This record gives sequence, structure tokens and C-alpha cells, in this order.
Amino acid sequence: MISTPIRRFGATILMLLTVSFSGEVLAKTHTDTSSHKAHVIKTTSKSKVSSKQEYSRNSAKSSSLPDLRKYPSGTPRKKAFLRTVMPYITSQNAAITADRNWLTSKQYDSRWSPSERTRLKEIAQRYKVSWNGNTRRVPWNALLERVDIIPGSMVATMAAAESGWGTSKLARSNNNLFGMKCAKGRCNNAPGKVKGYSQFESVKDSVNAYVVNLNTHPAYSSFRKSRAQLRKADQEVTASTMIHKLKGYSTQGQSYNNYLFAMYQDNQRLIAAHM
Repeated sequence: MISTPIRRFGATILMLLTVSFSGEVLAKTHTDTSSHKAHVIKTTSKSKVSSKQEYSRNSAKSSSLPDLRKYPSGTPRKKAFLRTVMPYITSQNAAITADRNWLTSKQYDSRWSPSERTRLKEIAQRYKVSWNGNTRRVPWNALLERVDIIPGSMVATMAAAESGWGTSKLARSNNNLFGMKCAKGRCNNAPGKVKGYSQFESVKDSVNAYVVNLNTHPAYSSFRKSRAQLRKADQEVTASTMIHKLKGYSTQGQSYNNYLFAMYQDNQRLIAAHM
């Protein structure tokens, strides 16, 4: 398990601008200290498409992130981005929900088939929860705290913020939508890739890695505990609530969460239309 939080690209400059310009997100680089330098990811395009030409839903089947710079900034580019990432976000949450529902259905069951034991073992390993195989001593609290969704609107907002709506070099070169750094000693600094940051074969892999990171890394334990408290209180786990519970993702702390929340509010209807 990684001992230190994975650092990320972010969006320093835009937090000084009005929320109405959230579509023109700038990427920021987080350092391992509290200070950081922001830089603008240029999104010049040689051939922009008409604002009436939306990104095809069929492109969501493509493994790599398409070049979204050809779409005019603003709504056309946002729609193209959301059409690309939302199917993977929705699919990931559906798989998590299926596992969670299965866990809750077995929580008070004394009979376990071999296939059920195998499934439980695989879930525990995937979410990095220790279990010795004894079905009478299943760590239910630890499992249910981790096997849970990240609100789709929150995932989409963070992907947009960290990747400049899919136009940053990190997103285009590494399929890395969330500014995730690679673990020390595990970086694959291939030619043409952004060095020091995780490289993914597909957009789907990037989304999956982000969700696994928030659901397993020690840096986000408070996030998971807050989510578990909402579940116990029979309250809905929403983006507007969970964005403010995220700690440790950025060196900017609460100001970063405030920025994300403002961006979420500004694009809430557009994101909801693609879910």
C-alpha cells in the first residue's frame, strides 16, 4: 500500500476567476510540499467543429481519450467530454453497487457456498481489507465502508477540473483524467508521456483507478467514514455532500473543495443530463 497520498494536477488559477468561466479550466501541478506552481494548458485548435456538432456516443467505446480541443470551448466541449467519461463512471458505480448489495444480502447469512466464499475473498482483496477466510468473522464494517460508490457527478466534476475538460497534456498523453501520480519506483516514463504521472491504457482504467484510490488509500479514510455515517443515517450519498468531505486530494485543502463545489454547481444540469 502506498504510504503517502498520490499527488495530482489541479486548477489553482481558476479559483481566482468567477465560476462562470469554469469551462476553461486550467491545470495545476501539486508538489509534495504546501507550495505549488500553476500553469496554463493551452487549448489552441486547428480545426474546431460547429457548436451544433456534439461528440458521438459511439466514441465512448474508444479506449483512449479523443482530442477534445477540436470542439469549441464551453458547452460543445463539455458535452463531448461528458459523453466520453460518463459511461465509464456509471458502469463503475453499477459494479460497486452490485457488490455492495450482495454483501448486505450475505451479512446475516450463516450458509456460504464455495463460490460465495471465493467472491467475498476477491472483494476483500480488491478493496484491501484483511480477512482470514472465516465466514463467522467477516470484517463487515471495514468492507461496507469501502465498497461504496463515489457520486457520479463528483467523479465527473473532478475529472473535468483536473483535466481541463479533457484537454490537458496529462489527459491526452496518459489517459490520466485525475492528475494521479505514479507510485515511487513504478513510473513508466515512456516517450511522449508526462513523466512522474500514472499512465492508463484507457479512459475506463483511469476512472477505475481513481475510484479504487478514494475507496482504499489511507489518505481518504475520513472521506469514507463520512460516507459510512451518511449510510447509517439513511441519507443519500450525493456530490454536493461528499465534495466537502474530501481531504488530502490537493495541497490547497478546503479552498480546492470550494472550487470543486462551485464548478459542480455551475455544471450540475449538464452533468445530470449525461448520467
